[in-house]
Amino acid sequence: MIAQLAGNGRVLLTLNDLGEWEDLFYPYPGQFQHLREARLGLFDVDQSRFQWLRPGGEIALTGQVPSVENYPTTAWAGDGLALTTEEIVHPNHDLVLRIVRMRSETERRLRLFSYQSFSIAESMFQETAYVDPTSWSLVHYKRGYYFELFGDPAFDHAVCGEHTLKGLKGTYVDAEDGRLEGRTIAHGAADSVIQWDVHLAPGVESTVRIVLAIGRGPEAVHRLRDDVRATGPRRFETESKAYWQAWITRHLADRLNGFGEPIRRLSRSSVLVLKHLAGANGAIIASPDTRPLATGGDSYNYCWWRDGGYVSEAMELAGLRDYSERFLRFAMRCQGPGGAFLHRHFPDGEIGSTWHPPAFLLIDQTATVVSATWHHLETGADPDMILELWPMVKSAANFLTEFRDESTKLPAASYDLWEERFGIHLYSSAAVAHALERASRIANVLGKDHPRWQIAAEEIRSAALTQFWDPGLGRFIRSIAPRDERIDASTLLALDLELLEPTDPKFAGTVETITKRLWSSKIGGIARYERDEYFGHENPWIVCTLWLAAAHLRMGDRTRCRELIDWTITHATPTGLLPEQVDSLIGEPKSATPLAWSHAALLEIVHRYRQTMVAS
Repeated sequence: MIAQLAGNGRVLLTLNDLGEWEDLFYPYPGQFQHLREARLGLFDVDQSRFQWLRPGGEIALTGQVPSVENYPTTAWAGDGLALTTEEIVHPNHDLVLRIVRMRSETERRLRLFSYQSFSIAESMFQETAYVDPTSWSLVHYKRGYYFELFGDPAFDHAVCGEHTLKGLKGTYVDAEDGRLEGRTIAHGAADSVIQWDVHLAPGVESTVRIVLAIGRGPEAVHRLRDDVRATGPRRFETESKAYWQAWITRHLADRLNGFGEPIRRLSRSSVLVLKHLAGANGAIIASPDTRPLATGGDSYNYCWWRDGGYVSEAMELAGLRDYSERFLRFAMRCQGPGGAFLHRHFPDGEIGSTWHPPAFLLIDQTATVVSATWHHLETGADPDMILELWPMVKSAANFLTEFRDESTKLPAASYDLWEERFGIHLYSSAAVAHALERASRIANVLGKDHPRWQIAAEEIRSAALTQFWDPGLGRFIRSIAPRDERIDASTLLALDLELLEPTDPKFAGTVETITKRLWSSKIGGIARYERDEYFGHENPWIVCTLWLAAAHLRMGDRTRCRELIDWTITHATPTGLLPEQVDSLIGEPKSATPLAWSHAALLEIVHRYRQTMVAS
C-alpha cells in the first residue's frame, strides 16, 4: 500500500509501507507508471553478509516520516547500523534524488546496492539498459522515455541483465554474494544493479546520493545529468528542500489556527496529496494506487470530473487557486462537443476506459464541473478567467437544461454517483439543479442573459422534492425509473447541495434515517448504501462520513461534526493518507489509498468548521 508521495506535477514517486519505491509516473501523475521494482541492499564486506532492506533481516524498518515536507524519509536500524533514506523530486527539473545516510557504531566496510527494473511506458519488454563508460552513468530507455542513473560519490560498479523470462529471477541475484559480475548492456526485459563501496568510521555519517534523471530523449537526460554534475547533487538537494519549505509556508500558514496537531497534520498532508495528484496540465487523478491493476485490470489513475470538481473546490479553500484554474482549463479541453463530460479521461486528456455503454454518461459529473467553475469565481477568481471558461459553462448548462425526462422534468436517466445503476437518481438531480443555478449566477456576473437555466434549476429541485420523497416510508428514495428504495449516503450530499434547508424537518429526519441504517456499529463511519458489497460488506467510506459531518454542521451541531472529523483522523494511515473506504470488521484502509476525494472532503469540512469557530 502507498505510504508516501513526492512529485512536481510531471514526476510522481510513491513509496510503499516497506519504504520501497512503488510507482514512478511520468510525464503526468497517473500516466505512465514506469517502475517494475526497486530495492536497496547492503553487503558487509568483513562479515561476508548480505541483506536487502526488506522485512526479515537484522536491519529492520523502524519508521516512515509523513511527507509533509515533500521529501519522504524512511529509517532502518539493526546490527549496529542506522540508515535513512530521503526521496526528493525536484520542483522544476524531472529529477529524483534518493539520499542514503549511514552511520555505524563500529568501523566497517559496506557495499550499497541499488537494484532497479523498469516497465517503461507500462510494458517491461523491448527495453535497453546500458552502462555508459564515458559519463559513468547507467541508462534505461524505450520509445523516447529515458531514465539515467548516477551518483555522488560516483558508483564503483554497475551491471545490466534480464528478469522474468528464460527462467531468470532478476539481476538483483548478482548482488547477493557482494560481487557484481554481469554485463554492461542488456535488452528485452532489462534490469540493472549499481554498487557503491562505503567505508564507515565509528559514529561518522556517510552519505550516498543516488540521482535519477528523467526525460523524453537522450539529449534531455544527458543535459540534466551534466547540469547536476556541474555543481553537484547536494546543491539540487538544498534547492529542492528550500523550495518545498517555502511552498509549505505559503500554502499552509495561518489556515489552521485554532486546531490541535492531529487536524493540522492531516490537513497539511491532504493539501500535499492534492498537489501531488494534480498534473501540470491540470488533470487531477482520483488516486495513484495501481494495485487494482493486478486484480481488475484497471486502476484509479484517471481524471473523473466529479472527483476533480470537488477536489478543485477544496484546492481553492486550501489556497491552491492556480491548481483549480488549471483543472478547469483542462476540463474545457476535454469537454464533449455536445457540452457533456464523459465518464473519465486519462491524465493526458484522452478518453479513459469505461464499463458503461454509450453515451458513457454520469450526468452529475457535468454538473460538478459547472459548480466548480462558480466556486472558482465566488472565491476570488478574476472575471477574465471566468469569461475564458464561459463557452464551457454555456455549453454544459445548455446540455443539462435539455437532457431531461419530459414526464418528470428531472434529468434524464444516466448512471448514478457510484457508477453502478442506470436510472433517474436523487443525488444526480440535486447536482444538476445546483449546477444550473450556479450557471445562472455566472451568467449574471458576466452580463449574459440565460433565464432558462434558473427556471430549469427550480423545476428540477421542485420535482426532486416531490418525486423522490415517499410519504409511506417517510424518507427519500435514491432512484426512480427504475425505483430503488435503498438508503444511500449520497442523499447527504444532495442535502449539502441545498436540496433542503436545514430547518426543514425532512433534513434532520433524513440525517437520522441514514445514520441509523448505515452507521457501522463495530468501527463507526457511514457506508455508501444498504447491502453495499464493494471491497467488503457495507464498509464505511471517508467521504460519506464527512458528508454526515457537513449535515450536522449545517444543523448547528458542531460537536457531532467535530467527532466525525476526529473519526476520520483516526482512520488515516500512519503517514497521513486517507483511503477510499475502511474495512468494516478490522478498521484498516480498503481500496484506493490515498483517494483525492477523501482528502478534499476533509479539507472542505475543516474549512467550514473553522468558519463556525470564527463566527462564534
